[in-house]
Amino acid sequence: MEHLSTFGLTRDPFANEPQLDLFFESQSARDVGARLRRAAQQSKGLVVLTGSGGLGKTMLVRHVLDGLEEEMFEACLLVPVPGVSDGAWVLDRMARQLGVDSPAEARAAVLTEVYERLAIVREDGRQAVLILDEAQVLAEQGVLRELRGLLNLEYEERRLLTLVLVGLPALARAVAEEPALVDRVDVRLRVGELSHEEAARYLTHRIRAAGGNPAILESGAVAALVKWAGGNPRRLNGLADAALFEAHLAGRVSATATDVERAAADLELAAPEAPAPAQPHAQPAAMESVRAALGAAQSIPSARPGRRAEPAPASRLAPPKRAIEALFEEQEAAIELEEVVASATDPLRAAAGATVALFGAGAAEPDATMALFADSGDDLGAESSVPRRGEDSASELDDLFADLVKE
Repeated sequence: MEHLSTFGLTRDPFANEPQLDLFFESQSARDVGARLRRAAQQSKGLVVLTGSGGLGKTMLVRHVLDGLEEEMFEACLLVPVPGVSDGAWVLDRMARQLGVDSPAEARAAVLTEVYERLAIVREDGRQAVLILDEAQVLAEQGVLRELRGLLNLEYEERRLLTLVLVGLPALARAVAEEPALVDRVDVRLRVGELSHEEAARYLTHRIRAAGGNPAILESGAVAALVKWAGGNPRRLNGLADAALFEAHLAGRVSATATDVERAAADLELAAPEAPAPAQPHAQPAAMESVRAALGAAQSIPSARPGRRAEPAPASRLAPPKRAIEALFEEQEAAIELEEVVASATDPLRAAAGATVALFGAGAAEPDATMALFADSGDDLGAESSVPRRGEDSASELDDLFADLVKE
């Protein structure tokens, strides 16, 4: 194709076809693949794998199927056709996959042929695996119940077949509503979407596999693709291919964010949902205690008679922000505020002690604690005129004594 040569590509990197050399293993695909292989190795009975359309279920199961060693497994994959595939179709195709040239027409007879072939596979020391992709088609035609017979096939008290049903989320609902199967499910799996980082790596992987340079998608184009595709590989493929074609028509050798936006409009894709606004974190209980302590400290009346206490300016009351953050980062050193306040008897010293304990010695400004108890007009740099507990003024006593003598 002409537009691909513009970007130095030897093939279409974004074809929506199950080409195994283009397979990208996301974290979800890696996890699901490992569980599928484990189910086959342990001869599980029924496995149900679901996921939204375009997430790469078919590519994934083909990748797993390709990795099953012939010495250990007899595995095949069937894709039902809407309006055509029924229970008889499944048995006929399965019998042919197992080597029966002309399967019988009667259901009981073909089931016997399938059983005999499966028994031979078991005697060879191998496990049979049947994967039914697009299995929601069978569910729509009411065929799921008929598959129970395959799960009942045993030889020498061992299960002969691992049956894997792959399909859209509707398949999981259909299985849950089918009494004949719901209790027979051994493994349930679900394919997830690509993360933003995985989506970007997916695009790079695809371009390199097609012999191209990832620079054909500018950084803005990659960001726009990730935004519009929402972690869906099929949508990524369609958008990226259309964006490259837009760039080709414009005579450029790399696609931009504008090309992606135009491609999204042409494909009539729904606008991506804006991320939900971040919810404020709940305030820890300790923070409420700190605020209560600070409020109580500000309400302590001045020791000077005849003057109404006034709160100090907010800028002088507020302890350094980092000191509060550091307090709640140290989860292992939680402070019981009630115990700290109760350790002193003098109200002024109790409040001061609580503040120092909360913010740490030296963590607050030198006048932060003093500001809690001083009037707004005081000079905190000078020595306070508030009498200290347990101290008398000698000069005042001398003057009083002299006045008494004169009288």
